[in-house]
Amino acid sequence: MGLSFEEVNILGNIVNDTYGKGSTSNGSYGNGKLGGYNLGGAGTSSSCTNKASLQGNHLYVTSLIVVNLGPINYQHKSISDAENELNARVKAHHNTIKKEFKKESGRALKSKLVKNSETTDIDMLNHHASTRSAIVRRTFCFEIG
Repeated sequence: MGLSFEEVNILGNIVNDTYGKGSTSNGSYGNGKLGGYNLGGAGTSSSCTNKASLQGNHLYVTSLIVVNLGPINYQHKSISDAENELNARVKAHHNTIKKEFKKESGRALKSKLVKNSETTDIDMLNHHASTRSAIVRRTFCFEIG
């Protein structure tokens, strides 16, 4: 069973973070809906963000993080660590969307990960710096119904 017009509107309002909700926080400190922030370490609100978009009957959840790759010998480990963190963040953001949808609509949101839909993009910010900062982005596609 597909989503009704009202349910699409509810889901669209949940994933819309253009006004009134911070996209870089999960509310660890302060009110996350009002732009609260996380304290300490990698993955703080200034280095990681989650976004979701609704396109037809697909929900795309993207998480990105800014990492320092460091020396060339360690860049693969840095990238795999970032991917693991982003996988956890996408899963948590997806679960939050499902929880909010159930609260707003009164029914559970059924979603299924589209097979082989995971993508990873790595954008180098400065190739010549010793820290070799990069943006690592993971996107997952879920079929909703």
